[in-house]
Amino acid sequence: MLLDFRDVSQPVISVVTPSLNHGRFLRQTIESVAAQTFRSFEHIVVDGGSTDDTVKILKEFPHLRWVSERDEHVVEAYEKAFAMVRGRYIIQCCVSDGFLDPNWFKKCVEVLEKDDEVSLVWGFAQTMSEEGDLLNVSFQEFFNDPPPQKQDFLAFWLVSGFPLPEGNYCVRSEVIRAWFPDTRSSGWLRTCPHLGFMYKFFTEGYSPYFIPVVANFGRTHHDQRSQRLSDVEKPGQVAYLKAVKEYGKSLLKRNMVHRFRNGASQVIGKVQPQDLASLRRNMWRHRLLRSRLLRRDPYTLALKLKARIFC
Repeated sequence: MLLDFRDVSQPVISVVTPSLNHGRFLRQTIESVAAQTFRSFEHIVVDGGSTDDTVKILKEFPHLRWVSERDEHVVEAYEKAFAMVRGRYIIQCCVSDGFLDPNWFKKCVEVLEKDDEVSLVWGFAQTMSEEGDLLNVSFQEFFNDPPPQKQDFLAFWLVSGFPLPEGNYCVRSEVIRAWFPDTRSSGWLRTCPHLGFMYKFFTEGYSPYFIPVVANFGRTHHDQRSQRLSDVEKPGQVAYLKAVKEYGKSLLKRNMVHRFRNGASQVIGKVQPQDLASLRRNMWRHRLLRSRLLRRDPYTLALKLKARIFC
C-alpha cells in the first residue's frame, strides 16, 4: 500500500528504525509512523542485511530513507542512522514497534520548542503481543502518581535507575548524537546502548519531561533482542544499575559536582552542597513511597506469596 506522503526536505523530527529479519512486522511499524498528524518528519530505516522480505517491503514506501547492509553490531546501525538524520529531534522506533497516539510527534515538538530546559520528552508505552493484541500499559502507577519533571527527576533516577522508554522518547538530535554509545564504546555501554545513553543523559545533567498519554506499543515476540541476547544484556542491566548507584553515592559524598544542562548543552545550574540534604530526603522518599511492596495490592501480594510457598 502506497501512502500519501509529501517530501520533507528539512524535517523537524527524524524517526530512526533499526531492522534485521523482522519483515513480518515492518508494514505496521511504517504505517504507524506515517499516520502521525505532525507531518514534518522523515523515517530512516537502517537494515542489517535482512534475508527475509524486508527490502521488498521497504521499496513499497517511497517516502522512506533506508539502507540495507550487514552490521557488526546494533551500535553500528545507530551510527549510520545518526549520520543520515536531518531533524532537530530524534525518535527511535524498533522494527517490531509502533505508535498508538497519532498526535505524539506534535505533542513532543510543542514541549521541546517551548521549553529549552527540556532535552527529552517521553510518555507511556503499551505492550503488544506477537499476534498484535494490545496488553498492559507499562508503569501504570504514573497515572495516579506522575514522575518528577525536569531537574527533579534526578533524585528518582538515582534511586530507581528508571530507563525512559526508548520506543517513544523524543530527544534533541545533538544530545543523543553526542552521548549515545558508538562502535568505540565498550563493556555494558556497548552491550546495552540504550542504557548507556540513559546513564550519560542523566549524569551529564539533561532533563526529561513526561506527557501522560499512551504514546506507543512495544511488541514482544519469540526472537526479540532481549531474549536472543539475554546472556549478555542481563549482566549489562546489572552493571547499569550499579553505575547509577555509584554515581549517587559519589554525588552525596561530595566527590563530584552534578551540573544541569539545557537542550543546547549549556550549564544552567548545579547541585550545591546545601542542596545535598534535600536531594537525600527526596531519594529516600522515592525509595519508600515508590517501592514495589507499597504499590502492589493485597491480592497480588498474596498470589506472589502463594507461588513462593508452593513452588
